[in-house]
Parts: sequence; structure tokens; C-alpha cells
Amino acid sequence: PPYSQTVRSETFAPNHTSMNCDTTKHVDVLKGAVQAVWQFLDEEGFVAARDALGKEARLKSEDTKSKRKNGYLLSALQCYEEFLLSKTKSNEEVKKDRKLEEDLVNPKGGPTKPATESLIAGTKHEANVIDVRFCRMPGFTDAVASADVRGSVYITNSTTGKSRCLIKPGVLKAPILTMDSSPKHKKIAIGCMNGDQCIVNIKSKNFNEFLSSKDGKEVEVSHEFEKHGKYVNRIRWSSDGTLLATCSYDKEVRIYSLSSNMKPELAGRFLFRRGVECVEWGGAKCSLTLFVSLQGDNYIHTIDATKMKKGSKFNMNSFGDDHVSFTVLDLNCSLDGNYLLACTDKDRVIMFASNSEKQARNFFGADSGQYFNPRAVMDYNNTHVYGTSINNTIVGWDVGSQRIVSTLSGHKKMI
Repeated sequence: PPYSQTVRSETFAPNHTSMNCDTTKHVDVLKGAVQAVWQFLDEEGFVAARDALGKEARLKSEDTKSKRKNGYLLSALQCYEEFLLSKTKSNEEVKKDRKLEEDLVNPKGGPTKPATESLIAGTKHEANVIDVRFCRMPGFTDAVASADVRGSVYITNSTTGKSRCLIKPGVLKAPILTMDSSPKHKKIAIGCMNGDQCIVNIKSKNFNEFLSSKDGKEVEVSHEFEKHGKYVNRIRWSSDGTLLATCSYDKEVRIYSLSSNMKPELAGRFLFRRGVECVEWGGAKCSLTLFVSLQGDNYIHTIDATKMKKGSKFNMNSFGDDHVSFTVLDLNCSLDGNYLLACTDKDRVIMFASNSEKQARNFFGADSGQYFNPRAVMDYNNTHVYGTSINNTIVGWDVGSQRIVSTLSGHKKMI
């Protein structure tokens, strides 16, 4: 009988004595292929298809307990695509893919060392810390801003550990969910759970002066924004500090520009069909492109801030279909603007070639949970990617090989 019939009727364990060695090997390979597909369907959330495959192929419980690494099928397909590319004639697309692979395997300036645990900054937060960001403000080298659920913000020197309160509890009416510092001005933008947004102006000349000052007059909180309908998921300055983007589950993205008197003015508002999870400005070569991810959507959307209109959208599914198997909860663009990290709720971080559907890398090994908000970042020359895991650790991957090279522990609760 045909191999498919043999496999189905014998549950991968044919006992026909006439079956020769080649046929047995074929069945073993076919069994491995079915297991790989079952694992892929399970990882991607195709529950009905997974169960249907298991039933039709009569998979036993031990057949579904694969020892293969996560993303096994995708990795195999990627290797096969590279093999096919090697057999085709040279063209622009092939050259582009080869250049991309060369950049990832051989980062500019040479590979960096994986991050290690060092300073434990002793801030005076009295409640759970919700957000932490390195400050890009002029004169604030080594400064880290952190915000908690009571609405207080501290700025800490990441080298010495010295810390000072920027905003005291009670100044803001709701917990802070997101913040970002301007790379051009001494301003920190803040988004809150009740939809409020504000800008904190720091009058100190530099970081040392701020840390040593005690009168509190060097800080001014200004409320110059229209309130979002739901809580603010992200607030982000563009790399040149001229534009500020906010997004919310009210399905809206807003972009503000700073006027001559340094007040934010609404430059554009964009409505999407679902709640907006995240916005992220592009890096160097696409610094005025805003990337947008939505709840339960398989596309990365863009906004062209030079024209203040929606731009292209990119399908995140490898096969170009519109099945939604994950939601992107975090976006992070590389400093050079070449790559975009999409951190999903399904134990997977995808690295896209910026402004394209090309999946340059897939990283597995950082676990997500139902109520976990994972985050992922790249180092300055794209040697390593780091992602948070639900087990209170940070997983580090080598971008070239996609292997886990470090696990950072230290936090006792969810990151």
C-alpha cells in the first residue's frame, strides 16, 4: 500500500515482514516530519489543526513530547530556503538576503560580549516598578529613569547607584505605565493608566546638578495633552526629539510636534481597527517612520511622519496568510534602523529586516504567560538580543547563531 496508508493504519509501527529497510527508514522520516508539524502547530497556537493532525496520524502521548528545540520546523525551513537560494542564479533579492545574513553573522566593529549582572541600583521605590528607561537627555549620561504604580519617578546613576526622586507620589492621578526621555531636551514624557499624558521639564543643567539639588524647584510637570480614551500603552520620542508618539487601547495613535515655545501640538491622529499595543520609531535611516502593532493582528503597520499619513503594512506570517496566532506586545528597532524586534505573547521573538516582511531571525527560549508582558532589546551593534522571561530572568541570544548564550537572574519577581 502507499506509505501514507501504511502509516495511518499502523500508527507509525508497521509490522509487515515484507517491508524492506528503505521503507522502514521512510516511515521513520515521515514520523519525524509529522511530529515536527505537530510541534509547529502547537507552538503557533493552531489548536484545532494540531488536534486534527494528532487524531488522524494516531499520535501517542510520547510522540508529542519532542526533544527538539523550539522553532525546529521554522529553522529547518530556513535552512532549506538558504539551500534553494544557493542553487538559484544571482539576483537582487538573493544579494540582499546574503548581505543581511553577512551583517548578522559579522556585526560592525566585531561581536560584543554577552551582558553580565553587575550593579544593583538601590532606588527608594515603595511600590512595584512598572517601567524603566535609560535617559537620552543631554547632560544626563548614565541616568536611568524608573516609575512605579504609585506614580513616583526616580532617576538613578547606573554607575554609582545614587538616586533621586523626580516625581513624588500623588502628583499624578494614576499609575505610570510608560515613559521616555527626549534626546534633544531635558524632558521626560509620561503616560498613565487613566489615559493622562504629561511632560516633565527638568531645569537642572546636568545630571550631577540634579542629583545634588534638594529644593525641588528644578522640576516642572506640564499637562498639555488631550486625554486618551483608555490607558496609555506607549509614549515615545523620535530619535531627533522633534516628535512624540502616544498610543492606547482606544485604537488611536497620536503624534505631537514641539512648537517654538516648546509646547506639544497635535500633528496627526490615526485610528486603527483594534486597540494599539505598541509604537516604536525607526532607527537611523528610517527615524521618521513609526511602527505600530495592534491587538490580535498579524500585521506591523507604519505611519510616515514626514507626510503624516499611514504607510505600508507588513504581514508577520511566514506564509503570507492572515491567521492570527500571536500578538506583538513590544517593538524595538535597532540603532542603525536595519532591524525591528517583535516580541510576541507566544514564547517567540521575531527579528524582521526593517520595513519588510523578511524574518531575519527567530528567537525561542524566553517563556511568556497569559498575563506576562514580555520585552526585548538589541545591543548597539546587533550582536545580541535580550528578552524577558516569565521565570524572572532575562534570556540573551547570539544573533548570528540564534543560540542562548546568557541567562541573567537577580530579580525575585516578574520583570
